[in-house]
Amino acid sequence: MLGPPAPSETGFVALQDSVAQMGISYMAALPTTGAADYRGMARLALPLGAAPALYHGDLRLSVDFGGGAAPITGTIGGLQGPGAAVHGALQISGGRIYPDAHAARDYQFGADLAGDLTQAGQTHALSAEISGDFHGPGGTAVSGVIHRGRIGQGDAVDMFHGAFAAKQVASGG
Repeated sequence: MLGPPAPSETGFVALQDSVAQMGISYMAALPTTGAADYRGMARLALPLGAAPALYHGDLRLSVDFGGGAAPITGTIGGLQGPGAAVHGALQISGGRIYPDAHAARDYQFGADLAGDLTQAGQTHALSAEISGDFHGPGGTAVSGVIHRGRIGQGDAVDMFHGAFAAKQVASGG
């Protein structure tokens, strides 16, 4: 049985554009209690082979607007790109919401990204930061960047970057 179709650059760009058209939410218009789950896509420029290539995967992000101990958590998994299959997932943790963020100049949330990915028998340790904004009325979508990315295998270290976009789904969805 074949799995779901590979996420594509076309699909990622369409989602990213759809979220951007909603406009950035003002922090004062976001919920101050409750939680929201977001599903979407991430695009990473990873040097898993000889040269960096685009990999697309599924993004799952959970936000606790009440400011619990971990207000931003999630995963990036199911990465697909050129060459052999990629196994593993990246964990989003250590998240924070910036209540004083100015929509025109500041990111509204951030978190750490880390995990191991294996392709063609080679395991790579990745770490990065994500920074993003809420979009639409009441923060019905999110988008942002993946930056300060480090990817290592043994003593070799390289850099990577990426982006993400997602829309809110029913809780538990």
